[in-house]
Amino acid sequence: MARPRTFDEQDVIDRAMELFWTQGYETTSVTDLTSALGVHPGTLYRTFGDKHALFLRALAHYRARLADDFAPTLLEGGPVLPRIRAVLIGWIDLAVQQDQPRGCLIANTAGELLPGDEEVTLSVRGILSVVEDGFLQGLRAAARQGEISPALDLPAAAAMLTMLLEGLQVIVKADPDPRRLVSAVDTALLSLASVRD
Repeated sequence: MARPRTFDEQDVIDRAMELFWTQGYETTSVTDLTSALGVHPGTLYRTFGDKHALFLRALAHYRARLADDFAPTLLEGGPVLPRIRAVLIGWIDLAVQQDQPRGCLIANTAGELLPGDEEVTLSVRGILSVVEDGFLQGLRAAARQGEISPALDLPAAAAMLTMLLEGLQVIVKADPDPRRLVSAVDTALLSLASVRD
């Protein structure tokens, strides 16, 4: 008779995501995972498959935890541009608080594993698409509310904000003063608000 599981699968995936996020995929060994997660190697393989399969589950968890709520956060009501600014500045503030800023799991993964891993590529593309669509929905709401011009190329602006977000999270990992990037965020948002019909 199989013994019942004595761990919370979602908790294990969450902690695996955090470990991959901090250490990277390649440098995180199965030994690191079993030690940090408190799961026997046999249990890890039976439950999640190999390290790669667990990493894909971690990326899916990242999407569910951080990306899928992005559009609803921007559309909670009231002015949208301040919400977009808060999201971008929030990543800068987080980097300031960390001794060794770890940036974004998706940006880190793209730099480490792409091209070359088709399953990870599809996952990363999916997450970036959700983020870009969240920006687009927010910008459409901002245009309806008169914060930005409806003449603005909103899909291009959403792609620009996605690039800004991901690029910002790469730079904060090496910048000794991430707070200086606040003015760059403000400049980008001012350029959106300054477009006229």
